[in-house]
Amino acid sequence: MLHEEAYKNPPAGLWNSFDLHRKELENQELNPVFDENSGLSPEDLEAGFNSFAEELNGKSPIIRKAFLFEYVLKNSRIGINPNDWIANIFDHQNLIPKYNNQQRKEISEKKIKKARDTLRYSEDHAYYSAELDLGHISPGWRYMFSNGLKGLLEKADRERAAKGEALTSEQADFYKSLEIVYNAIIAFARRLSIMAGKLADNGDPAIRLRMLSVADSLNHVPENPPRDFLEALQFSFIMHQMIEMEGEFVRSMSGFDRCYFEYYDSDIQKERLTKENAKELIKFFFTKFFARTRGAANGKNFYFGGQKADGSNAENELTFTALETYHELNTTDPKLSVRIYKDSSDRLLEAAAKCIRDGRTGIVIVNDETAIPAIMSRGKKYGMTLEEAREYLLIGCYEPAIEGREIACNMSIKINLAKSVELVLNRGKDLNTDNVLGPDTGDPEKFSSYEEFEKAYFTQLEAQVKNATDAIMAFEPFWAEINPSPVLAGTFIDCLEKGLDIGRGGPRYNNTGAMGAAMANAADSLMAIKKTVYDDKKYSMEEMLRMLKADYADYEQERLYIMNRLPKWGNNNIALDPIAVRIAEFYGNLVNSIRNKRGGNFTASLFSLDHRHKLGKKTSALPDGRKNGESLSLNLTAYTGMDREGVTALLLSLAKIDYGKIPNGSVADVYLHPSAVMGNDGLKAMKSLIKTYFSLGGFGIQFNIFDANTLRDAQKHPEKYQTLQIRVCGWNVYFITMSSEEQEHYIKTNVHAV
Repeated sequence: MLHEEAYKNPPAGLWNSFDLHRKELENQELNPVFDENSGLSPEDLEAGFNSFAEELNGKSPIIRKAFLFEYVLKNSRIGINPNDWIANIFDHQNLIPKYNNQQRKEISEKKIKKARDTLRYSEDHAYYSAELDLGHISPGWRYMFSNGLKGLLEKADRERAAKGEALTSEQADFYKSLEIVYNAIIAFARRLSIMAGKLADNGDPAIRLRMLSVADSLNHVPENPPRDFLEALQFSFIMHQMIEMEGEFVRSMSGFDRCYFEYYDSDIQKERLTKENAKELIKFFFTKFFARTRGAANGKNFYFGGQKADGSNAENELTFTALETYHELNTTDPKLSVRIYKDSSDRLLEAAAKCIRDGRTGIVIVNDETAIPAIMSRGKKYGMTLEEAREYLLIGCYEPAIEGREIACNMSIKINLAKSVELVLNRGKDLNTDNVLGPDTGDPEKFSSYEEFEKAYFTQLEAQVKNATDAIMAFEPFWAEINPSPVLAGTFIDCLEKGLDIGRGGPRYNNTGAMGAAMANAADSLMAIKKTVYDDKKYSMEEMLRMLKADYADYEQERLYIMNRLPKWGNNNIALDPIAVRIAEFYGNLVNSIRNKRGGNFTASLFSLDHRHKLGKKTSALPDGRKNGESLSLNLTAYTGMDREGVTALLLSLAKIDYGKIPNGSVADVYLHPSAVMGNDGLKAMKSLIKTYFSLGGFGIQFNIFDANTLRDAQKHPEKYQTLQIRVCGWNVYFITMSSEEQEHYIKTNVHAV
């Protein structure tokens, strides 16, 4: 807890010190400092871990995992930066994730080799990819905060006792594993507390008070519920670390204004913190996440605003304090989501728009009016209430899940929607290799109409989805062996009540996400076939196939005609847009109808993220004019340079999709020139654009705001553009850290060049 002297009589250097130490804080994960006397050397830690793992052979996977987790926390070296308000450093050597990967490898090779080989074959041809998605989860943050680990253990004890003689061995092991891991975390926090207490004796008054505050906080949390804002931040980060060390990637940190407001407000009211001091603590906290990624990974998602369970507005003063802080930091991580609905304040939308306009583009804005009904559509059959749906958080980039109730596995499957066009053209075979992927839908040269061709496309897409879902369902039953998750599971009330782990269907809702990529390429390719082969008869199907197999070599004029003279997705075209709508509807209905092996459903999303590059490398030339190996389209937007009618037309196209059928999320990517959003008029125009899109039923929207000349200058003079951010997909990076190929892509996109 914040030491009394820290707010009543703070010495010089205690506050307003973030900028002074910012560089070392941002580099703390690159250059961690450990006390060599606080634990085993890395070599001894690993040797002891491996020896202990052998000793534990024969015990259940979850008990074995729990004891290994405890071993690492007891024996790893720790460290604390005396200039930091939040302690976190320990040298765990990623031993638990390595152990998980070994379990995954053994199970893949021994128990599901056929499914693994099928997955590899499909991925090698950019048909689909699938995996157990342990990287898109979020714990029950507020449930954890309200109980502390001690409260969660007490709840587990009550549930275990209530089961009496009906308690199974699996449930007994689950509850025992919670005891092991949570007591290990409490003991670990006390190790850090003792170290902080010792650091308080170094003689510097500012360090003394900071370390006394850290020591007191860690002696209380995460064992107990937080008492103030500092403890809430410390609790959150240490549990984030524990869950990630267990083997899951925490991709949502909850609603910042919901999770932390009571602690912030109490401190402000009791004059333990000023607003400026609170902002400084937020800077230290947010920088923890930036330090872990340095802009190189997909980041941590905090969301703001939206509806509470009762439908009231969740905004509060912390909403705006945090957004101000985010603007001042100007880092690529964490990333933010802002939920908007009919009662959201204009102040919230303006604060978000101002951040984006000013280059802090790591923000996605999501429409509650569309998202909540979509979430209900996938959860109502399992008893989901409207109150639960209103408490959704954004996992990863923009995928929704119910906090503390749902394991959504949002990125389990990635499906290349354009690949099925290629397969229709080659009777179910990859056009580059002639290897079989889908069913033989007949000789395309003998199709008598476009309708017959489109029907064959949907036949291929249906097989593609079925093959992908079958593949991941071969893996799902082995989740509990590959990655037992007691640290995470204990934060889910349903897991505690059932006595079941995450991988055993413990959470109330257990869904599996299926990403549909390259919508624009699929729709544009079908339109090209319709227009050139059937409607205008400009090319025969034989000629189209010849051009594609030649990768348009010696057919550049034909390719340019296809690229520049035919309708393209993203231009509000009345001939093409219905094709895209049919793809989205068919895909959504199909995916959402399939049950998974964890007691839930598959759920459809429409985006591509950076997978469009990898998928594109193994996708042949397409009828839309795209050449073999080139990247596919980004998320739901038009193919690069093809949104010729401007942003309004783009959004009108995207708004025609029924996002109720896409409950796992989607996003509109908008590129604007800085001149379009300058000044108050620019902000008004930006807010109007968002409101218009949402009024038409759009799900989410994100922006890049830059001009090609600036990017060119940044290539020549990177030292002048250290903080120039690019919105990649669902996360940001600094432009100067990108490869020259990636930089060229964004320049090309900005100038709408083909």
